[in-house]
Amino acid sequence: MWYATVRSSDREPKEHQLKVGKMVIGRMNDCEIIVDDVSASRRHAELNLNPAKDLVTVTDLNSTNGTFVNRQRVIGPHPLQNNDSIRIGQVTITITRVETGPQKAQGISGSHRFTRELLLESLDQNAVLLYEVARQLNTVTDINTALKEVGTLIKRAMGADRCEVVLAKHFPQLNEMGWPACLVDDAIKNQSAVVIADLADKLGVDAINNPELFQIKSAMCVPVIGGSDLLALLCVYRSKKNPRPFDQRDMQLAVGIGHQAALTIQRMYLLEKVSREQQVHQLLLRFLSPQEAEFILQDYLTSGTLPGLEEQKVSILFADIADSTALAERLGTQPFATILNRFYEDATDLAFANGGMIKYMGDGVMAVFVQTDAAPDHEERAVRTGVSLLSKVKTTGHLDARQRIIMGVSVNTGTAMVGYVGTHERAEFTVLGDTVNVAYRMQDFARPYRLVIGPATIAAVIGKYQTQRLGNVLVRGRERPIQLYEVLY
Repeated sequence: MWYATVRSSDREPKEHQLKVGKMVIGRMNDCEIIVDDVSASRRHAELNLNPAKDLVTVTDLNSTNGTFVNRQRVIGPHPLQNNDSIRIGQVTITITRVETGPQKAQGISGSHRFTRELLLESLDQNAVLLYEVARQLNTVTDINTALKEVGTLIKRAMGADRCEVVLAKHFPQLNEMGWPACLVDDAIKNQSAVVIADLADKLGVDAINNPELFQIKSAMCVPVIGGSDLLALLCVYRSKKNPRPFDQRDMQLAVGIGHQAALTIQRMYLLEKVSREQQVHQLLLRFLSPQEAEFILQDYLTSGTLPGLEEQKVSILFADIADSTALAERLGTQPFATILNRFYEDATDLAFANGGMIKYMGDGVMAVFVQTDAAPDHEERAVRTGVSLLSKVKTTGHLDARQRIIMGVSVNTGTAMVGYVGTHERAEFTVLGDTVNVAYRMQDFARPYRLVIGPATIAAVIGKYQTQRLGNVLVRGRERPIQLYEVLY
């Protein structure tokens, strides 16, 4: 017996048993084999079965776009061999000769090593369908949608009852998903395409744990490979309601679509990686100069994580606008927002210029200057930033054309926990410790336009700036007083 199986990317395959004599292929409803494609003519070609010679020929009926057999255009009667492929537009028709019926002769079982030759053969045999598959997948922008789309394409193209693309990270849950070990283990271990014509013959303990597996007639599992990496498994089955077992063409189609899935998954992973890198870069730019942000980003790309909290020697600078609540009430929200934005810009530019990190805190800023081997003078860099900021803001009309905005700066030196906290989706730069708390409380003594520093800071900058001792002061939240100094500028 001879069969013609019509396949396209947008509908399930349809199988026709060839009758003795002629069968017309075309778009007309009265054709024996209907091809619904814009490139097909109303009466496009005809198949002729000669039972005496057990021979099938195909003849093009002067169609506009031609009839192709194994990628070669044919015109006159052309003899067909078993598994020859006819293409009309984007529809392929596979001609199959079987001895005792399609169920017995067409099915294949076993493990097929995923080799370069198997992939190339699969791509070659299904070029038209895979072109359409690639076109559809190229419009997808997230991996979950891509996997569902691949599953839908496979299910439709093979007339299967179920199809899933399972990512490698979900392999431990394959059995819970209803995919038996006899199907998936070899595919994972040996990276082989596994086809089982009658799953009931292979079921053991899997069926005890999942009796629903007895409803499956034939099943197939194809590795989705990118380079040398096993990215996913493409698992598909037909139930006993659809007893036709998977054949060689089905496996080749699954391998071909699996290859397209691998390219899509790799593209999705790359897009996710680029997106994460952009998010991290934008995060770093909130606190660091562009040069330092790029340096930390490169470290992140290598390690996959941002620097965690670590004890470091630091100088902490706080600067805030005095009586900001009353000022906002008096000027209005928009004018005050403009003043605050200009203040942020000044503080950020100066902190970055002196190798500091910045964090905005309502009506003020915190700048962090860390001691490093390349830049050990964190105390002087913090003081220099404070002097420059006060000199700018103190000028009448700098932040607001009508007035001088009152502010103060405090700098304290010591150890603190410095780094990033949070998750992969959201992270924040933070600094914790008594050094930070004291620096924040020292602002109470910094207005108007004063730069006050703690004892550890004065020890590092004495002789470089003119200073005066303010004496012991009691800052909020501490029981013992601390020694404060003022930098004169």
